[in-house]
Amino acid sequence: MKIKRFRGLFFKAVFVLSLISAVLAFVIGFHVMRVDSRILKNEILQKQETVARRLVSAARSHISRASRLFSVFTDLHTDLGGHEFLNQADLDYLRLRNPSIFYLAVLDVSGKKVFSSGEPAASFDYQKAFSDIMDVCVKQGKDYIGDVYRLGQNDLFLLMAFPVRQHLEDQNVQGVLVAELDLREMGHALSQSYPLDMDAMLVSSDGDIISYNGAPNGLSRHTPPELAQKLHSIEEQLGDETNGEITLADGKKLLVASATLSNANWKVYVAQSANLASQLFMESTFHSSWDVMVIVLGMLLFVVGVSYLVIIPITRPLERLRTAAGRLRDEEDAVIKTSDLDIPNNEIGELAQVVVQMSEGLQARRAEILSAQEQLSRVNQELEKRVEERTRELKAATSELVKTERLAAIGQMASIISHEIRNPLAVISNATRLLKLLVTSPNPKAVKQFGIIEAEIKQANSIISEVLGYARTRELMLTTIDLNSYLREILLSQPVAPGLTVQDEIDPESVRIKVDAEEIKQALRNVISNAVEAMQGSGTLTVGTRVGRRVVCIFVSDTGPGIPDEVRHKMFAPFFTTKARGTGLGLAVVGKAISRHKGKLFIKSELGKGSCFQIYLKIYRKPGDTNYGETS
Repeated sequence: MKIKRFRGLFFKAVFVLSLISAVLAFVIGFHVMRVDSRILKNEILQKQETVARRLVSAARSHISRASRLFSVFTDLHTDLGGHEFLNQADLDYLRLRNPSIFYLAVLDVSGKKVFSSGEPAASFDYQKAFSDIMDVCVKQGKDYIGDVYRLGQNDLFLLMAFPVRQHLEDQNVQGVLVAELDLREMGHALSQSYPLDMDAMLVSSDGDIISYNGAPNGLSRHTPPELAQKLHSIEEQLGDETNGEITLADGKKLLVASATLSNANWKVYVAQSANLASQLFMESTFHSSWDVMVIVLGMLLFVVGVSYLVIIPITRPLERLRTAAGRLRDEEDAVIKTSDLDIPNNEIGELAQVVVQMSEGLQARRAEILSAQEQLSRVNQELEKRVEERTRELKAATSELVKTERLAAIGQMASIISHEIRNPLAVISNATRLLKLLVTSPNPKAVKQFGIIEAEIKQANSIISEVLGYARTRELMLTTIDLNSYLREILLSQPVAPGLTVQDEIDPESVRIKVDAEEIKQALRNVISNAVEAMQGSGTLTVGTRVGRRVVCIFVSDTGPGIPDEVRHKMFAPFFTTKARGTGLGLAVVGKAISRHKGKLFIKSELGKGSCFQIYLKIYRKPGDTNYGETS
């Protein structure tokens, strides 16, 4: 049987078994590697300890040789020198015979220098080690081995001190021999003892690196920062242990072994990468790429053979079922029969029987569905038509209802205002006139208050008239007017603050328009009043016209602060205002009047520069034209 797709059961079985085999191989290999790695790790640490002890032995040999030299020197000159005590000539002779000694001094038991040979290191202060030297050499009668110090910028030296007695058998110490010993000879010996495949360093008791693998002439004249950081990690994590695994700041792991130079309290650290054990294991296990290829090939052959024996008896009948299902999907009239399938006597055979029964049931239901779809299509078409009709009717009715309710509400409010407010205002006005007549002697304060009352009554009546004018809808009383004369008459009757400049930009070509003169006049006055109020007493008001072929543009512009966007979208809504006082119907009246005359209204505004209202109305007649705009 041909397997057409790599996502079939056969390939999935191969993949799963391969994955299981790989996991088992990995787990077993990982376990074996861990065991062998631990063994190799212990062997590596033992080797590092051996190297550390060898380096300690080299350093100890150099220090012991120097100690024996000074001890023999003091013993010989005690009884065999021909004089009672060491003298200047003895020191000069010893320093001359040993180039590694660059300074010698003899101190008495109180610490006072008796004589010396050579120049001491300028970088060393004896006051720091003086008490230790006196305690070890004078009180205890033992040799003193001090710390390592730097000589200038390059060389290192070791401070040593030895008790001096008058005779060999004496217990009392008569003085102290202090020596500064150059460590170049020890550095050379250590550099020849360092292993090539390991990192090693010699550290003093105060944590200073004396020597390390790769240092020039074996001495640490300038310790690299990374080496100092490595030493800090080793001392912090290893502690008092002689060997172990540590982790550096960069995450790298090291195997470290140490050994101690007891007489000087120095330490030698030998380090190698912790991955070395794993590398050695991999090299020893897979010493040839052919081994890996043979193992992988054998595993694949085993997996493929097992998969073939187990999966093929399952995939063959399933492939026939898949083909039959494909026919059911692609062919509308396809019917699967028992003879089309290889039905085994197992669970797959039961599945095949179900497929045959499903095919027969689908054939019967397909005919029912087609019939039902046709009926449903017809019903849907009828419903869509009805819904569209009802939707149009509902939108029209809703729009008309909203307009009717809005006008009814405004009309009702206007009637209430007219009835409930104007009558009291009339009473107040009459009472004010009567009071003015009753006042015999004119009082300036009373006259002022009467004037305020009359002005407020006039303002209230104006508001009522404005509301009533917007609420009432009357028939248009159209008359033909000369536009230029009409506009100039409105400008003459419109009050303007003294600080404002009025510019007349009316087109010399005068046209006639057919409008409700009072309604358009009220609209223009409202626009001009808004422009005047926007400039707040200073600025330029411009009123003009531009005559087109069929329409004329009446524009009113100001130099006020401009209209913000959020206000522009609401300014023609009834009762919307940004003023402290006002009904908010001024621009609503303008919009209503222009709409009733089938004109257009546009607004241009820029914040900080001003606004311009443009009203477009149809021209009824131009000069010399006797027919345009006339109706027969």
